[in-house]
Amino acid sequence: MAAENGALVEHESALHELEAINEDINVIVEQLVDEEAALHAKYELKKASLYKKRQDVVANIPKFWLTCLEKHPIITSLIEMEDAEAIAYLESIEIERSVKNPINYKIIFVFGENPYFTQRKLVKEFDFSNKGDVKVTNHEIKWKADKDLTASAKKEKAGKEEVNDDSDQFSENEEASFFCWFDDENGSELADLIANDLFPNAGMYYAGTVNSDDEDELEEFELGDSEGEDNDASEEEAEDAPTSKRAKHD
Repeated sequence: MAAENGALVEHESALHELEAINEDINVIVEQLVDEEAALHAKYELKKASLYKKRQDVVANIPKFWLTCLEKHPIITSLIEMEDAEAIAYLESIEIERSVKNPINYKIIFVFGENPYFTQRKLVKEFDFSNKGDVKVTNHEIKWKADKDLTASAKKEKAGKEEVNDDSDQFSENEEASFFCWFDDENGSELADLIANDLFPNAGMYYAGTVNSDDEDELEEFELGDSEGEDNDASEEEAEDAPTSKRAKHD
């Protein structure tokens, strides 16, 4: 019995030591992820002039950006039929990166004249300078009379606030408009998909030539998953996109 207890103690000691080593490894892995993100952002900034040339070309393709959004395996599930009718007026998407720190950016949706809102540009800003504390700046959408696609979600949010419901404002509303994201207090996961996947690969999404392996990797990325699953620290820090639902305009 004494020998068994001694072996057990030695085994537990080895497990604790292994856990400590794994923690040290994870620190290095996190550093790698941060450096890869910074390097990716740096080269995205270098491609800015090419993206402008691309926009000059796609400006002649009807509903180019709507098609890209609808062909994206995750973003399409966030777009309702009425959203698609509004997004049909979308003329371009711009990612305006900070020169000093390119991981920080503005996402700008540029629209033509439309019956939904008065301004041409819908803007959402993200500052990732402080890891784990994303600073988000929203710019109000100025909806035209009786055209607010986010009205029902706002009403539902107000009702939850009256009963002190602390749940995520849009993740449980399967009918929430895509445009609710522009009012979301965070929304950094969807921002990452738009800025670092959809935007740089827009031509491939439009043509339907995105690599199937890339799509499989994206399918592992779930928006609006608020069930009680264990998440790592980075997942806990990021807020969900407005909602996760199937599109109704197939």
